[in-house]
Amino acid sequence: MARPLILPLQWRQLHQALCPKAHTLGHNGVQACARAVTNSNTTTSKRPFHTTQARSAVGPPRRSPSVRMQERKGTGAVSGDVLVTSNGHGLDRDGFWNRYCVAHVEPTLAEFKEFTRQMYETYDYLLPPGVNMATFGSVGEQLIRLSHSRFPSASLIRSISIDVDAVYRISFVLRTLSKGRYIYQWALTGCAKAHSRRALVHLVNQYISIEGVDIYRNTEPIAQIKDLALKDEFPQAIMLYAKLLIWRGEHGQAARLLEQKILPYLQPVSTPPPLWEDIKLLDDFESPWRMYAIAVEKEQGLQGILNATRRAALEFHDPLAMTDYAISVLETDEPHKYEVYESYMAAAALGQHPLACFYLANLYYRISQGEFTTEAERDAKKREATYAQRRAWLRRFEPIEKWVNTLFNQPLDRKSYRILAMDWYELAFDMGNNESGYILALLLREDGEMEKSREVYNLTAQMGLPTSLSKKGLKLMEDKWEDQTFKPGPPPQLLRLA
Repeated sequence: MARPLILPLQWRQLHQALCPKAHTLGHNGVQACARAVTNSNTTTSKRPFHTTQARSAVGPPRRSPSVRMQERKGTGAVSGDVLVTSNGHGLDRDGFWNRYCVAHVEPTLAEFKEFTRQMYETYDYLLPPGVNMATFGSVGEQLIRLSHSRFPSASLIRSISIDVDAVYRISFVLRTLSKGRYIYQWALTGCAKAHSRRALVHLVNQYISIEGVDIYRNTEPIAQIKDLALKDEFPQAIMLYAKLLIWRGEHGQAARLLEQKILPYLQPVSTPPPLWEDIKLLDDFESPWRMYAIAVEKEQGLQGILNATRRAALEFHDPLAMTDYAISVLETDEPHKYEVYESYMAAAALGQHPLACFYLANLYYRISQGEFTTEAERDAKKREATYAQRRAWLRRFEPIEKWVNTLFNQPLDRKSYRILAMDWYELAFDMGNNESGYILALLLREDGEMEKSREVYNLTAQMGLPTSLSKKGLKLMEDKWEDQTFKPGPPPQLLRLA
């Protein structure tokens, strides 16, 4: 019923997305939020943020015919790029985008000026503290002009401001413009060359994730990330360097680095932390606990994975770890394993983990169908076992105790469990789980709420119907949706607990 818990081979298969196809030692990332409290908000410079005048009067140098040929293809760059990102950006062998956008700059400037206030107010949480709208507009305009005329360099970034981390954060907001991806890539390269720590982390993470890259080659940016991790102890750099060590097969070193420099400084949070305080940087990295579990697997095997997961679940209440821990309990001989499973899966679901909401809904639905005992039935069995052990002279008080239990502790019946399941399906669906949407539509249809069921079904179809179901079965259900005598119930393959 539940998947076997994280055997080494299955663990690697579970983590395929973290490791691009070009790498042989990678694992997949699953989402969680944890905050590092050491050096998470510092910048490379202690000097105040300020700007200088844009050098718009300085025109770009005259370009050679070969360069103009590249321009006609859409970007101003010399030939020789050997790496291509998932977004189609060509990078040099060190991961830099040594290009500039050759589109006319005026439309982008006009677009930025039109939406400056809206962008500033919408994305103020991404901007450095103390940056007002005038500064945001000035820096944004300079970034746009330079990224449309000059090759990126450290000197150009510093000509905008000495606080290169702040320049990078502003470029992050400019990604929403029509040409924003070019402006951002230009700033990413320039700010990394100017030693912005945040830009370096993003640039190297982008670089090592490209299919075909040599992860064993120590480029200058990778050397800088190593220094940021080991000397400056910059949390995101530590995570990135640990990720690289795992990919290179240096699991012991990665485990020690995470155990000494990351795990002691984590604290649980009830809501996702802001981007610049998030140790995972918008899920660029694995959860620290999962990354640590991957690292210790080679040395400690399955037990190391279980210990790391259990600690993350019990001590730090990590939603992903609680989900994994709940699943692991199903593979034990624990007599109350489904109760433990429910408690930890419910905690993970309350931590806004969509998959936990889905699994919890499945458990409640299967209880409503009689597959598992209800809380009332479990309590009745416990009382019977207790009564059997009591002396005969105490049994005269049993009716009073049963009356008290009935009055003050009234567990749910099976019908109520079905309603509870629908609530959790709806919550999981709201968070993007399409399997929950499909089941919810079927249950609404069973209840005769045809209009609402069709609405939920259509929304699920737009999201993408569950791929685990056969096309033939989906087509049959679609054809017979209005036939209320046809009630197949939720497909068993969707009612998994793990």
